[in-house]
Amino acid sequence: MKLDTTTSGETLFVTANPSQGRLKSRGQPCSQAEDDDNAAKYLFELSHDAILFLDRTGKILCINPRGVQLSGYAEAKLRGADIFELLLLPEDHSAFRQMLQDAVKGKARECEVRWRTNDGAIVHFDGASVPRLSCSGEFLSTLCTLRDVTERKRTEEELRKSEEKYRDLIEISPDAIYVVDAQGICVLGNRAGAELAGIPQDDLVGTSVTETYLPEELSLFRERIEKLKAEGTLRFQRKFVRKNREVVPVEVSLSAIRGGYFQAILRDIGERNRGEALLAGEKRLLEMVAKGDPLGDILDAICRLVEKLCSGSLCSILLLDSSGKRLWQGAGPSIPKPYAEAIDGFVIGPSAGSCGTAAYRAQQVIVSDIATDPLWADFRDVALANGLRACWSTPIVSLENRVLGTFAMYYREPRSPAPRQHDVIDQITHLASITIERQRAEEALRASEQVARGQVEALTYSLDVLATAPAPDRFLGQMLSTMGRLLNAQSVILWLLDESNESLVLRAWAEGANFAKADPEHPFIKNPLSWKEDPGLAEVFFSGAPVVCEDVEHDPHISSALREYLRSGGTRKFLRIPTLVGGHVKGFIGVRHGARPPYRPEEIELAQALAHQAMLAIQLNEFAEQSRRAAVLAERNRMARDIHNTLAQGFTGVIVQLEAAEDAIACCRRQEADEHLQQASELARRSLNEARRSVHALRPQALQRGNFWEALKGIIKNTTVGTALHTTFELRGKLRDLPLVWEENLMHIGQEALTNALKYAHPDKFETRLSCNTKGLRLELRDDGDGFKVKDRHDGVGLTGMRERVEQMGGTLIVTSSRTKGTKVVVELPYNHESML
Repeated sequence: MKLDTTTSGETLFVTANPSQGRLKSRGQPCSQAEDDDNAAKYLFELSHDAILFLDRTGKILCINPRGVQLSGYAEAKLRGADIFELLLLPEDHSAFRQMLQDAVKGKARECEVRWRTNDGAIVHFDGASVPRLSCSGEFLSTLCTLRDVTERKRTEEELRKSEEKYRDLIEISPDAIYVVDAQGICVLGNRAGAELAGIPQDDLVGTSVTETYLPEELSLFRERIEKLKAEGTLRFQRKFVRKNREVVPVEVSLSAIRGGYFQAILRDIGERNRGEALLAGEKRLLEMVAKGDPLGDILDAICRLVEKLCSGSLCSILLLDSSGKRLWQGAGPSIPKPYAEAIDGFVIGPSAGSCGTAAYRAQQVIVSDIATDPLWADFRDVALANGLRACWSTPIVSLENRVLGTFAMYYREPRSPAPRQHDVIDQITHLASITIERQRAEEALRASEQVARGQVEALTYSLDVLATAPAPDRFLGQMLSTMGRLLNAQSVILWLLDESNESLVLRAWAEGANFAKADPEHPFIKNPLSWKEDPGLAEVFFSGAPVVCEDVEHDPHISSALREYLRSGGTRKFLRIPTLVGGHVKGFIGVRHGARPPYRPEEIELAQALAHQAMLAIQLNEFAEQSRRAAVLAERNRMARDIHNTLAQGFTGVIVQLEAAEDAIACCRRQEADEHLQQASELARRSLNEARRSVHALRPQALQRGNFWEALKGIIKNTTVGTALHTTFELRGKLRDLPLVWEENLMHIGQEALTNALKYAHPDKFETRLSCNTKGLRLELRDDGDGFKVKDRHDGVGLTGMRERVEQMGGTLIVTSSRTKGTKVVVELPYNHESML
């Protein structure tokens, strides 16, 4: 195309007014263009874009009115001027010069340039350039069209500044802010948003919101988007899943913005929720302490509270024993059981894992990676085998700065605590300290009371069993069983020293209600002299003081044979309490336990008190046995004298009379013989009456006034008079004469049932019913008291004695009882020839 701006002809264009700097509003209509050049000239003059012709160096050959207007210069000033010097900003020279060079080479280009106008204003252009070539292809000039985009640029700049201000605002916001499209893809996110997601900020754009939803809540995303489109804004709370799969509670404010995008502002409310949960948890724990709940339950609740507050944590509380050397499991509901068992009772030290070291140093120990930390050299394998990779342990310290135990947080991946986790640890260890000290103070008080109650109970029981005069072995078994029950032991064994040969003699062995245990495999039974090889026993006999073994496996004061025997029976620890008589050690009582916390001083004190009671009861029993034997011997002597003075003399007189009768018969003195026989008969009758009198004198006094039924009624009435117990009696049928042994046994069974009811059951009613027929009798004794489990109590309520009496009579004993329905004792005795003899 050829354009000659100097060609003369009819003016068809609006002229420019340099003084105005803008096009006049008046113009002439365009006539039909005569040729292409005229059309081009017409467009050149009226175009709203600046049009320039430049030579290869950038001199202005021609410029249209719009260009003149935008430049602010006169057209004469512009013609032949260097565009680089007059109009273009220096920053755009390089790009514009490259455009001219491309035009010389015949290439068209697009560009962006800026002019500085005559009045100093900056005008922005979007431009295009094309080369003008001759018919022979020779470069003539560069045609540039420049469109004024200053307003657009200003708008874009304002928008850019607005966006920068928006970015600055959201960047400094403590809340996470995301801009997402309709598909939930993030197009913008701030630093807080990256921290919340747990990814670098550069990686935030392009991620999907759905990745932060729990699988079971994914359907809520689409529902909320649809609701947002309808309402424009939306607020809700949800669980936000971070990159490391940690779940964080957030409060979401969602709003629609231009372009079909959505702005989401997420506030981490975990801290608020944790604060509320911690406050509620502390209140609940203090209530448990106030109610006197067991320490283990409270420590377990503490661990669960922290595990709820700190997602992914596994918490443990270990308690330091009274020696200050070992840590024992206090609570750890989520800790793998094999690991908990492996570290239970381990010795603290400068390199004993996190907890052992924290207790030893009395300061917090943070181990971020168990696999590499040297403190875990002895425990690394068992920890890693159970999936534990990090452990932060803090000592629990009393008000007197004494270490009570440790609180530990484990994680299954290497990590270090955040500030908020430090805050939780500080609050929890303080709460645990208060709880442990309070509970231990209460336990000490209860233990002191237990010692007193145990001594009273043991003494009372000793007197009870002595009053019933049981067999000595059974008496000892009952005493040891009481000790085992009060100390919650596996077994209690009494060994006495035979001073004649210095051997140990098994005197009694109680395991629960079994009083006759005797294991031939016990080393002291296999070899009664082997106790001398046990250093711990030598200490007992030398010092006369209790000896405690807290760890059968590693205690050096145990013989190897005894260690192996105890280990095979599941014994983990034991007490040895010397039995003293007159200050001399006569033997010892061994109290065995399985896994349990360390022995407390008050427990040892109780064991000593019970051992003294047992030894005192043994001596009293021996004295009672001696007295009984003396009384029996005296009674035998008395009976011998009675027999000698009455029966023997009577029998002698009978013999004398019979001999005289024999002589009279031999001499045929019939009358004399009859007199002698009559006299012998009278002497025999008197002796028989005397024998009956002697036997009758041996009967219980209560049976001397009537049969056992009347005697039993009298005993029950006399025993319960003045009490609130209501008694009833019922006799069905006619009671025949019974053997003396039957009457005594039935009366004693009734006494035993009444005693048990008064002592253990605390009933309101006690019914006694006797039914008789031609085949036998049935005695029923019923109360409405507390009752007991028959299978769990074989001796404490005298059942064994009842059974023995009934078996002696050839009858049947039936005992039924329950905790809410009282107790019923039934004795059924059939009449038969053998039993009635």
